[in-house]
Amino acid sequence: MRARDFITEIGRRDILKGLAGAAGAAALGSMASNAQAGEYQDITKQDPNTLVKVWAPRMQELQQRCNGTLAKLIRTAGPSWANQLKGTTIAVKSNRQYIQSDPENRYISIDLTVFWDAPEDVLSFAIAHELGHIALGHLEDNPAPEKSRQEEMDADDFAVRLCKALGYNKAGVFKFMHAKKGEMEYMRQLANQPNSTHPTYDQRMNRAQQQGFQLSKGGVEQMNALMTHLA
Repeated sequence: MRARDFITEIGRRDILKGLAGAAGAAALGSMASNAQAGEYQDITKQDPNTLVKVWAPRMQELQQRCNGTLAKLIRTAGPSWANQLKGTTIAVKSNRQYIQSDPENRYISIDLTVFWDAPEDVLSFAIAHELGHIALGHLEDNPAPEKSRQEEMDADDFAVRLCKALGYNKAGVFKFMHAKKGEMEYMRQLANQPNSTHPTYDQRMNRAQQQGFQLSKGGVEQMNALMTHLA
């Protein structure tokens, strides 16, 4: 696959949308071959050889993993959710939001550079959370903060049930990113704002723990993504 073809396949318009939404953010400059687990990278800044030799195979592998994980999760959800989840698809793209769903169109977009090496528990929980939004009919684009927080909790609950049914008792979703000093307090302050669209870090972990499931702690970059964009 040529570099130009690869850029086209991954979705240039999606890349540009992500860049526009990330205006003013710090540059993410590490090379693909040296990328840290869970680290977002701008595909458009990679050299052609890296695109073809490194990211193209990773994209194909992750797409296969996502397809398999999605199918497994839908089967696990069972007949009671079959109609709500029928026809759901997932696409590996460049997505500065890491992972997000479009419940109306039953579509999930997941970022290549963040999830290419994600452990199975992380990938399963992240996709299951988005399936929760689809299954539960979270169709409103901009719900009130209180409603949005409840929907995030409900999507977490849905993901916990599916992951437990698959034999997982924990998911290192938050641990997947590298921790940075002081970030826990920062995220607590952010999530405690009255207009926050997501529950606090501790609320999500405690809710999962009550159901016998462990969500691990992690870095501010991941928490920003998961609390702000796992929606």
